[in-house]
Amino acid sequence: MVWADAVQQVAFERCGVVRRFPVRAGRRVAPGWWWSATDGRLVHYGSGLMRMQVMLLDRDPSVVGLACRPVELLWRGSGGAVLSHAPHLLARLADGTAALVDCVGRDGMSPEHARRAAVVAAAAAAVG
Repeated sequence: MVWADAVQQVAFERCGVVRRFPVRAGRRVAPGWWWSATDGRLVHYGSGLMRMQVMLLDRDPSVVGLACRPVELLWRGSGGAVLSHAPHLLARLADGTAALVDCVGRDGMSPEHARRAAVVAAAAAAVG
């Protein structure tokens, strides 16, 4: 679906996960589920950092809905290659707007992740 149409027609905070998180041996925190008091359902998370972000958003009174990876944006990069990015979280705010959130660890964003996140930020800005 075209992004400009999707943001008008889809309640992303009610969507399921478009891409699951892998379980990796040796990690201290595996993907899991957080029971959200905000909207009364389970919200998936992929890391300890993401779990913390979900917990903080769940306590924010301006947040009325949460979802993990409910959308994946696709676009053509230079050279015609199809690129994609699924932001880690979506928070629906009381005023009807939404925030797409990527959770990065201690090492920060990789240059590739930063390029993809910049495209998503531009797409979000284009539709308000």
